[in-house]
Amino acid sequence: MSLRNRKGFGLAAASALLMLLVAGCGVNPDEAPESAGATGTAARYVPPQSDSAPAQRAKPTPRQSGTIRIAGKAQGSLTPDLVRTYNAAGGAADVQVSASNENRAFQEFCSGSADIVDSARPISAAEYRKCIANGIQPVQFQVASDAAVLAIKNETDVGTDCLSFDEVRNIFRAGSTINSWSQVGYGHDLGGTANEPRLKVAGPDENSNVFGFFGQYVLGDPEPTMLSMRSDYQAFPTDAGVRRAVVGSNRDFRAAAQFERSRQVYQDILDSLAENRRAVRDAKAEVAKGIADQRPAADQARDRRKLAAAEKNLENLKKSLPDARRYVASNRAALRRLAEVRGTLGLFRFSYYEAFEEQLRPMEISASNDFAKPECIFPSQATVTNATYPLARQLLLTVNFKNMRDPDINDFLTQSLARSQQLAENAALVPLPDETRDTEQAWLDGSSEPDIIFYKSSPALEVGTSKKPNSSGE
Repeated sequence: MSLRNRKGFGLAAASALLMLLVAGCGVNPDEAPESAGATGTAARYVPPQSDSAPAQRAKPTPRQSGTIRIAGKAQGSLTPDLVRTYNAAGGAADVQVSASNENRAFQEFCSGSADIVDSARPISAAEYRKCIANGIQPVQFQVASDAAVLAIKNETDVGTDCLSFDEVRNIFRAGSTINSWSQVGYGHDLGGTANEPRLKVAGPDENSNVFGFFGQYVLGDPEPTMLSMRSDYQAFPTDAGVRRAVVGSNRDFRAAAQFERSRQVYQDILDSLAENRRAVRDAKAEVAKGIADQRPAADQARDRRKLAAAEKNLENLKKSLPDARRYVASNRAALRRLAEVRGTLGLFRFSYYEAFEEQLRPMEISASNDFAKPECIFPSQATVTNATYPLARQLLLTVNFKNMRDPDINDFLTQSLARSQQLAENAALVPLPDETRDTEQAWLDGSSEPDIIFYKSSPALEVGTSKKPNSSGE
């Protein structure tokens, strides 16, 4: 989560913030991208230092009671659903949402013209300084998580199981020249050989939230389209289509499983044809011999019946041969198609990958681009929620500490937390763990103090972690 959970779940807010300051991603702390994940390359965690908190005086944001101003609309945001269910439940406040980008939203928040920011990234260092200069202490509530998962067919060996953040970008970006698995992954020589499977990519089309998130955060395109992707990117309107491109279709699996049996049946028919041709020849010879020998009429009739039976069997076998041949060819083609998907790297939303993890093998992603010191992270509920997985993002609501217990804001946040898990599941997002939700609710109840994000003041602009709010306003 973007706020440090003192009970032990997740990273501190500043950990997530620091992960955003990534040289490999080209993210400038003073100019955060319009939509970004909570992590990236060169992630570091700076332990809290009790004497390093800023001493600026905090104050409430001037606002009209009964009106909640939400700025921003992150890609795949849960906020529209939170507002809809709040209104449907008879929420007393008038919730006004302005769909500005995240940079603009934080500017409005820090200037006091917005009460809540809807974002998929933590507040940046520059935005934080502006807020503090205006007496605003940001508190960030996480309401859900999401992640992009890159996976190949399960039980497939492509020579690596971990990609760096930069490699992910270079694989998918327009103009990519990466076509072999030997060109990527820790331990490869990057030269490319014919021994590795061809690297192909598949994923959702432009209408998918994960396409938008991936295009913005990984490829750095604020409004990603198919032109942002490599030219051979296979786009599908459904997750199932992407999965079939990676692992093959169920029909092909069934057909491939029948290949050996169909091949044996076809061979048996060929063998039977040869035997029946001999049987027909022998029966014809026996009929001719019976005539020549002037056998009794009953014996000659018996010879003719044997010949007719042999000819009928031969005709039936001839009729069955084309179907048997087509069946073998169809099953062989299915095997070929399944072989062709080997090496295809699919882009999936986390919830769909999780539902089909027995078919998919995910790539670990490293926030480090240093091949000597990889920091490979496996996508899981925990690493997505706490944003240690580099392709994860957190859906956040940022509020001013001094306004957090305003009755209308407090009620909206309380109802949002109560409904967030179910709404996240409905939206195919990763719901908050119960412990995280309960911790954030305790902040709203006043039974515990929230952590406050702060940045250390230093020329290097290091990122600190969280600190207890100064309830006296200092």
